[in-house]
Amino acid sequence: MRRSRLARVSAPLLHGCDDGFTLAELLVALAITLSLMAAVFGLVQPAQGIFDAQPELADMRQRLRVGIDVLKHDLLMANAPVMPYRVGRRQPDPARGVFFRPDTVSVLFVPRDGAAVESHTYYLRSDTSAGEFQLRHYDGASTDRPVLDHVVGLRFDYFGANQVPLDPAVLGDGPWYPDAADPHRFDEDLLDIRMVRVTLRVQAASAGLRGPAGPLFVRGGTARSGERYLPDREISFAVRPRNLDGA
Repeated sequence: MRRSRLARVSAPLLHGCDDGFTLAELLVALAITLSLMAAVFGLVQPAQGIFDAQPELADMRQRLRVGIDVLKHDLLMANAPVMPYRVGRRQPDPARGVFFRPDTVSVLFVPRDGAAVESHTYYLRSDTSAGEFQLRHYDGASTDRPVLDHVVGLRFDYFGANQVPLDPAVLGDGPWYPDAADPHRFDEDLLDIRMVRVTLRVQAASAGLRGPAGPLFVRGGTARSGERYLPDREISFAVRPRNLDGA
């Protein structure tokens, strides 16, 4: 009797249990698993976009700092009229009758020892075919090089005494110094400039962090989700050339 009871108890343990999951139960479990995985990926994707954008955001801020330092340094040290166009031996704007460009400034240094005048021209290069959007520097002689990449906006505004805005139209219509026939002439109204306001705008280097062109992006990119958007960064700052203030 004792042996038969033991046999009945141990039989299921020795031969296994015939019970298992039904197909419906498996499908329900699979659906729950997929739902949980989708929820997890939904949380990870925005976080991944933010993680990818952080190094690029730091780089954009660094480019703005470099642009501010370079432009402010030369504008502060100007001791001759600030010119809103390109000057120098290569492609000078006055030779083509151009005396104003909103995205170009030339800063002149006249040495006291009678040496040659030194010039620094900063301008925006926007070449869509080559994919170059740069703040560039031309030294007035032979060197024309990029200062910053991925610059999509550059503007210079000019002010006279008491921060009165100067109309661009009056900065290139004469009267001329020394005279209208001189190839190096400049508008005498440039002598009224006391302050220059610079507006600089940079974009994310990666097209995958830029959305469609519009208020947030001068140049559109390939990002399709707002979580991956890294909008352009823009800054404005004013500079008073030390050697011109109060002149």
